[in-house]
Amino acid sequence: MTEVNMKKWKTIKTEPVIENDHIRFLVDDYEVDGQKRTYYYHANAYGTEYVEGFLQKENGNFIMLKEYRYLFDKISVAIPAGGIEKDETPDEAFVRECIEEAGYKPNKIVRIGWKASAPSISKERGIVYLATDLEPAKQKLEDNEEIDIIEMTAEQIDEAIQSGDIWDGTVISSWYLVKKHLNI
Repeated sequence: MTEVNMKKWKTIKTEPVIENDHIRFLVDDYEVDGQKRTYYYHANAYGTEYVEGFLQKENGNFIMLKEYRYLFDKISVAIPAGGIEKDETPDEAFVRECIEEAGYKPNKIVRIGWKASAPSISKERGIVYLATDLEPAKQKLEDNEEIDIIEMTAEQIDEAIQSGDIWDGTVISSWYLVKKHLNI
């Protein structure tokens, strides 16, 4: 891709607006063309990265999560995802999320890419994985989580995206990376 000569913004300072164990909202003072401005955005509690990915069983099917999404008042078909905790590597965080949310411990994980979830309002960067060699484990859901586990074929995932049954943008964009990785 050809580099376009665009003006870079110079960050002067960053300050938190709201911070808790799950999320941070920040404001930057920045300068562009000699003018000082402000920019409000979101970041994760312990940094700017989170993890997510698909779990593939030996039979080729994928483990998917059905969960309620409060902000949309709708059931979502999703994948294990979550923040990286203090003193945890991204790989460790992904394995933990697989156990907690999907009830499977992956013995093999492959980091296949990353993506920005909402680059105009968030500094969040999702690291995308494919997990295989799965071993059943006990789900460890948080108090506000209720997750049903379902299996889907690659064709069923494609159909669910096409029909709107899978509507989460992070799942859809991660599925694209997984399909490219698996050459399907």
